[in-house]
Amino acid sequence: MSDTPVMQVSHGFPGFDAEVTAAAVRALQDGRFSGGARKAEAEQRLAAFAGGTYARLTGSGFAALQAALMAGGVRAGDAVILPTVTCPSVYHAVRSLGAAPLVVDVSAELPLLDAATLPEAAQHARFVIAPHMFGLALDLEPLHARGLRIIEDCAQYQHPGRDALAVASVYSFSPTKLQTMGYGGGVVSDDPQVDAALQRFLSPDDAGQAGDELPFRVHAPVADFQCAMLVAQLDRHATAIARRQAWVDRYDELLGHPQRLQAEVPFRYLLQLPPEHDARRVAEALRVSGVSAWPLASQLLHQTFGLAGDYPQAERWQRQLLSLPLHEGLTETMVDYVCAQLQALL
Repeated sequence: MSDTPVMQVSHGFPGFDAEVTAAAVRALQDGRFSGGARKAEAEQRLAAFAGGTYARLTGSGFAALQAALMAGGVRAGDAVILPTVTCPSVYHAVRSLGAAPLVVDVSAELPLLDAATLPEAAQHARFVIAPHMFGLALDLEPLHARGLRIIEDCAQYQHPGRDALAVASVYSFSPTKLQTMGYGGGVVSDDPQVDAALQRFLSPDDAGQAGDELPFRVHAPVADFQCAMLVAQLDRHATAIARRQAWVDRYDELLGHPQRLQAEVPFRYLLQLPPEHDARRVAEALRVSGVSAWPLASQLLHQTFGLAGDYPQAERWQRQLLSLPLHEGLTETMVDYVCAQLQALL
C-alpha cells in the first residue's frame, strides 16, 4: 500500500464568502424568518440579473420548475419534451402535474436538445423543457420555430440575461450551483399573465375561483436570510465566474489543453476522453484517489426510469465526458493533484 496521503477533493462546493455569511447573519438577527422586504428585494435583483421583468422565488428548484410548467400552460395529459441528459427532478416535476414526459436523445455535437432530430412522437407536443446543461448554451430558436412553448432551465447556467423566446426561465440555488441560498429556486418571466399564474400557484391560501385553470397550489416559501444570501451572491457573481475560470485555465495548462467542451459558463469542466477510455471507469478510479469526478451522468433519464427507445448520442456522451472538480473551494494544490491522478490513469 502506498504511503502517499490521499487528498479529498469534492466535485462541487458552495461558493460563498464572508459577506454572504454576514448577510445571512444580519437577516437572522432581525428576528424575522418570513420572506418580507428581503424577498421583494431579492426577486427584483434576480429579475434584473436575468434580464426579465418579473421574478418569483421558491423554496426549491423543483417547486420553481413546477410553477413554471403550470404557469406556462402545462396541464394533465400534455406531452412535455425533455432531453435524457438532465436531472431526474425535471422528469418528476412533469409527472407531478399529470403531464407526460417525452424523453428524447441529444445532439451529436453537444449533450443538449436537438430540434432537428426530435422523434415523430414529438410532432404534436406543445411544450419543451430546454436545459442549458453543464453551463453550455442551448440555442432556443430552432425549438421556438417548431411552435413549442419553452421552459428554459437555467439551473446550471446562471448567467446575466435570459432568452426572450422562453415562456419562463427557471433557476436553482442549491448548494453546488453558481449562486446559492442554501436551497431554493426562482422563475423569471416577461409575461404579466405568466407571472400572475406563478403568484397564484405559489399562494397556498388562494382557493381559486370559478374558471381558475390551476388544479392545485404549492407551498414553497423562502426565508429572509436565504433572500439576503441570494442578493449577496448576485453581488459577487463576477468574482465567482473569475475564480472558476482561473481553475479552468489551470486545468487546460496542466492537462496540455485537452479536448473538452467549451462552456459559456464555467459550471463544469467537461473533458472529452479518448475512445479507449470510459468516463464511468475513470471516475471510479479517481474516487479511490479521493477525487470526486463525475461521468456525464451516472444514469440518463431513460436508464433511470427504464424507458424504451434508442438514445445513442446520450450514451456516447456518457462514455466520453468526464467532469472534473470545479468550484471556488479548490486550491492550486488540489487542482495539481487532480491532474496528476488523472494523467496517471490515461
